[in-house]
Amino acid sequence: MHLMHINFMHIKHMSSEKNHQDDGEDWDESLTEKIFLGHNLPKQPHQPTDKNPKNDSPLPLVHSDLDEYGLDPYEFRLYAHVVRRTGGKLHGECFAKLKKTAEICHMSVRKAQYALKTLCDAGLILKEQRRGRTDVYRLTPKSNWKPKEELKQIRQKAKESKVEDSEEE
Repeated sequence: MHLMHINFMHIKHMSSEKNHQDDGEDWDESLTEKIFLGHNLPKQPHQPTDKNPKNDSPLPLVHSDLDEYGLDPYEFRLYAHVVRRTGGKLHGECFAKLKKTAEICHMSVRKAQYALKTLCDAGLILKEQRRGRTDVYRLTPKSNWKPKEELKQIRQKAKESKVEDSEEE
């Protein structure tokens, strides 16, 4: 983001100079929007930040279906964690202890329980309970997701229900 800001300011400065030299016009606000949205940015040479290529890979994009689904910050964070743990694959498994998952996601265990229940009830993830062991969470295809218009009701129902104190805590 810092690099984009520098590029943006550099482009704005160059364009302003050009505008003032040519015809005295001010900065074109539509150009600001195009640049902010990533259009017309000059290509930056790839500069590795680490010798480990795993740490230098580009971050994934969040699909608009997920971004606009209406998850609260806790649900969204936990979903992102499950995606990471499963490798983003439907057959992948996320089976970390609930306490550790909550810690990684910077929330209380109770918040994590409610968020996971909401994600399961909304059909974004599946939960497999294993007696005496951690539960396993799996991603589901988008076709399993309940309509986003039902999310508020699903969330309220999850908060009103008693979440089980899991054996994995």
